[in-house]
Amino acid sequence: MRFRYNLTIVGQNALTNGYTKVAEGAFCEVWFSKKTLKVYNAAPAEDRARIGRILDHLSEQGPDDLNEQQFKAEGRYPTGGKAGKKVMVYVAKAFQLRVYGCWSDGPPRRLMCPEGAIKKTKKADQEQLKRVANCAGE
Repeated sequence: MRFRYNLTIVGQNALTNGYTKVAEGAFCEVWFSKKTLKVYNAAPAEDRARIGRILDHLSEQGPDDLNEQQFKAEGRYPTGGKAGKKVMVYVAKAFQLRVYGCWSDGPPRRLMCPEGAIKKTKKADQEQLKRVANCAGE
């Protein structure tokens, strides 16, 4: 399956809890929040194309052969719930565009991406990573 955010609204899957499915393959589905889509649309075309290729590969083949410059675990962060659960936050990276997400319970396996950023530095924003984990706990 191809990364397909560029399709018209008719060609896209319906929203689920405020998320839009942007990629689907043998390994997983990838979902963007409205906020992530806004950041994605503001990014340069080259960054959008590269993220599309990375997420297309992830959805079809999984993360095993993606390097840390493409898809990386940022660390475990608390979900904000009473149980003290922590989730691993991941980032897909393309030049300055970053898309942050967490795996949701499946099946099907889903990478839910509530946050995106256009970065000027390599260091991750810790507050943003905590917000991503909080979204996973909701």
